[in-house]
Amino acid sequence: MSNHSPPSPLLLVDLDHTLVEREGGPDAWTPAFCAAHGLPPEAAPTVFALLRADRSPTGFARIAAHYGLPRTGADLWEEHVAHEAARTHPLPGAPEALAALRAAGWPIAVVTNGCTDIQRAKLARTGLLPAVDAVVVSEEAGARKPDPAIFHLAAARLGRTLGPADWMVGNNPATDLRGAHAAGLRSIWITPTPPPPLPPAHPTPTHTAPDTPAAATLLLAPP
Repeated sequence: MSNHSPPSPLLLVDLDHTLVEREGGPDAWTPAFCAAHGLPPEAAPTVFALLRADRSPTGFARIAAHYGLPRTGADLWEEHVAHEAARTHPLPGAPEALAALRAAGWPIAVVTNGCTDIQRAKLARTGLLPAVDAVVVSEEAGARKPDPAIFHLAAARLGRTLGPADWMVGNNPATDLRGAHAAGLRSIWITPTPPPPLPPAHPTPTHTAPDTPAAATLLLAPP
């Protein structure tokens, strides 16, 4: 007779607005970029539009060519990644929540849509990279939430396959909740209390929580 206990459930967790928050909107970097490279403030919307069309070193190469900047696209991209990471901070209690879950034996993978360089830089800058066991970013994964493929890839990087006892925690109903449902996962929706109504097409989460520490409390509660 085996005395082995079943493995702990897997935890897949979103990054932005779940574990970390960024100061300012998506275009908040453009005034600093213009100032640093001698561009007039009114160039900021065009700079943002050019990069939004191609958020990569190639996009920055187009910006450099458009404005005659003596920098390579790769150099400007590295500068942008560092800037995005610098304006990101962990949400209150998120590091402690991850530590408590790992101490309890939960394998944890971050599953996030976005640019690989930027998302990993955010995790490193906020000190959360060593707090998780795996990271899957849509750019390098070739799939975006809510596609179940990205959730299955996260489980594979944890050395497991997904099962009905596993969980997804995130703030976005369209990506996190729909993706969890499509992958057969239980879910916790990070949302203000009381939660706003979900559109009819969105699945109902297993639980709601106001933040990641509260979600961790639900996951660590005795069955």
